[in-house]
Formats: sequence, structure tokens, C-alpha cells
Amino acid sequence: MKITYMLEPAYIIFKPTIEAINDVLHMTNCQVKGIKGIPSTNKISFGPGRIRLEFWANCREIYPDVLLENLPELTLKTEVATYEIPRYSAYFDGTINLDMDEQQHFDLRIGRITQTTIDRIECHYWRFLYPVDSNEWFLRIHALHYKDDLGSTHFRNLILSELNGHKLNIFANKINNINWMVIESTEPITYNEMDQRALSLTIAMGFVLGKRYGDFCFHVQSDCPTFVQIDGVEALALQKTKSCPFQILNNNLYSVERWLGQYDYQRYALDDLMKRKELGMRWSYNDEATITTDAFNKLALLCYNSNDMKLAASMLIDGSLLNIEYQKPFFFVALETITSFLIKKESMPLPPTMPQKRFVEEVVPVLLNAMNSIPNLSEEAVRVFSRRIEQNLNSAPNVNKLEACFPKYGYSLTDADKDAIKKRDKTFHGRLSNMEKSLKEQQNEMLSINLRLHKLCSILLLKAAGFSGQVLNNEVMFGIKEACERKESVYITI
Repeated sequence: MKITYMLEPAYIIFKPTIEAINDVLHMTNCQVKGIKGIPSTNKISFGPGRIRLEFWANCREIYPDVLLENLPELTLKTEVATYEIPRYSAYFDGTINLDMDEQQHFDLRIGRITQTTIDRIECHYWRFLYPVDSNEWFLRIHALHYKDDLGSTHFRNLILSELNGHKLNIFANKINNINWMVIESTEPITYNEMDQRALSLTIAMGFVLGKRYGDFCFHVQSDCPTFVQIDGVEALALQKTKSCPFQILNNNLYSVERWLGQYDYQRYALDDLMKRKELGMRWSYNDEATITTDAFNKLALLCYNSNDMKLAASMLIDGSLLNIEYQKPFFFVALETITSFLIKKESMPLPPTMPQKRFVEEVVPVLLNAMNSIPNLSEEAVRVFSRRIEQNLNSAPNVNKLEACFPKYGYSLTDADKDAIKKRDKTFHGRLSNMEKSLKEQQNEMLSINLRLHKLCSILLLKAAGFSGQVLNNEVMFGIKEACERKESVYITI
């Protein structure tokens, strides 16, 4: 799919959306039904991974509801709208003093607040909004300019996306000191369809930028393509947003330069970077480490079309946040998942250990005769062993499978890459470490393998999405001595 660049900036109406979510974001003094005794003096607050209703009361007024682990359905009513908190979506958090007459602070944690006008069945236009640090894809993903109804022009901000023929817009805007990433449908779709598309796009965005998006989000419903009229709003608490240390696409050359200043043995890589500057490369950022809109959309489409690819791409984000000791099996599962998907997608036959015709004619009869000559074998053993000899014994080893896709996409595995892949079988059979060394002594070796596996998984994902350019060699940037002694480049062209 190819996105056509517009000559004139798009015009996006944003003010009604902000006004609608502000009724929830800054909700105060709402009427609460479903629990007795919550006073009308209260407020909603949002934070990383949480939404909460706060108020002061004494335990006598709301007892025994505070003792319930999960609360019944609640209703919140403001001067503007009525909202529902679904059953089991709220609970009291923190220490509660059961002194019946003491005034104390109550913290009601909430998973979801939904305006009663939200419709999840019929088709509508949707905007999903996520709090972010900034327009984080500025100069990292090719994007367009747009103007808004608040009088601002936003440069290199708007991404036009398309998933199986359905167009969506991604853009960022800053209102009242909060930056929002907005994913917007451009045609009426159901809530579930929008949710799946937004999930695929946030996973793709997170992989590209090295971030797991979360904290909380808003869903805004409209029957107007321009969102001049808002028909419903809901807020959801999400896991905390986390930035991942293993970024595969980093075009910030100042950042890379700083990383390459950690150790003397990285000097060769820093010198190579300086030569790029002498050759006239733009020094603020590396153009070849940016991703095109087309490649970004294909990456999102891989996630949209396959739950396994959603999970694999997410694992590359979350895996880098695990303890170093746990990352290797995590990344091996991701590599196995990505490889299996691509082999099926590309209809790639895996070469057998030896030519199949020769195996059938020369090896199978000898093995069957040898097996049949063994006395006292049960019928079940003969059946199982015969099937394995005839059907799977000549299959390619798992290592060959994990290496199979790289030639297809034009990447030559290094000896270090192959060495990391060979550890697959031992890892999946319970050998997670070197038993002859302490875990502390193995930290650098484990980190090196983790970085290499993350790189290999990332290369397959990017090449499957049609990316051509430069990816970061995190082994060099993190200062893994062995990689630097091999004089590996900090950027790898794929």
C-alpha cells in the first residue's frame, strides 16, 4: 500500500474532543450511585496506570461496601453527562481505618468509566487518545503536517495509516500541558474493530520507538467524520507506560555518540560515526534509520492480521524490561513465532537434513530393518518409532528453521548470530545459564546474547514490513566488549 502525500496540510478539529474528555479528566463533585455514603465532594484523578475517585468520609457512612473486594456497578453523574463503572471494575485501595467516626481519605480505584451514550455494537467514528511525552515519532517516522481548529500547525506529525483497506489517522496534539497521541478512524466501524486496529498501531509504534504505551486512554465516539459533535466518552486504566532500553531504530546521532563514549574500545565505532559527518551526513539525525509510512503501515498490518505477530512484537518491547537472566528464552520464543509466521506466509519449504529421495531409498529401509531386529519391542514402540523414521527424522533441525528466513530478506547471519541461535535447544531444554559460573559472572554474556536475539527478531519484522535502511547494533552501543573486538558497526544496513 502506498500513501499519497498531500500538498496542503490536513485540517483536524480537536477542540470538541478535548472538551468531552475534560468532563472525565477533571470530574469533581459527581453524584455516585451504587455505594451508599459517598459524599458529593469528590474528584476523579488520573495517573500512570490508574484512575481513582477520591473523597473524605467516615467508615460508618459507607460500611460495609469498603469490605468488598470487587464492587457492584456504579453510576457517576455530572452536570454534563452520566457515566457507568461496570461491575467488578472498581475496588477500594489503601489502608482503611475501621473506626466508624474518624474522617479519612478514601481511594476508589477504577478500571473503566463509560458514558451511558457509548455504543459498542453499531458502527461509529472513533478516536482513541493516549497520554504521551510529545510527538514522539517526529523525524523518526515519515509524517505529514496538519493544522487544527486551535490555530496551530503541527509539522511532520500526521501519519496516514491503512489496515486491510480501512484508513486511520495518527497524530499528536498538546492541550493544557498534556500531549495526546490520537488514533482516529476515518469511516464508521464497530468498537471492537477500532480496538483491534488501535492495538496493532500502538504495538507497531511501540516497537519502532521502543515504548510500551499505557497509563490510561480515552475512547471518543462520534457520528461525524470531523468529530465536531461528540456522542460518548470512556476512560480506561492501562498498565504503566514504560520505555524500553533496546531500541532498534534510533536516528538520534547525538544520543548514539554519547553511548559510544563509555569505553575506549568503542572508539573505532565513534570514529566511523565521525567520518559520516565529514562525508556530509546530516549530523543531528540519521535519515537511513527512519521508517517510511509504508513500512510502518505494513508492520502494523502484520500485527493486525496475526495475533501471534501482535504477541511477538509486544514481547520484543516487554522482553527488554525483564531481568537480564530471563530475557533469552523470551526472545527465543519471539524468534520462533516470527519465523514460523514468515515461513508460512512466504510458503518457504525447509530443506531436509539430506535429500529426501535418498533418505527414503537408502536410510529408511536400513533403520526399519534394524529396529525390527530388536527383540521384545512392543507394538506401540514399533508404531511410534516407525512413524518417526518415515515422517520426521529427516526434518530440518530447529536451528536451521530459525536461520531460514534471513537469506530470503537479504541479511547475512554473522558467526556470532549463528552462535546465539544455536543456544535455542539448550535453552528450551532448561539450560538457561552456564552451570560452571556464578550468575553475576555471566551478566555481560547474557546481555550480549539477549541484544543479538532482539536484533535478529527486529530485523525479520522490519524486513517483512519492507524496511530498507539502518538498524542499531545495540551490542556495540551498550559496550559489549566482544562485539567491539570484532569491530562490528554501530549501524547495520539491512
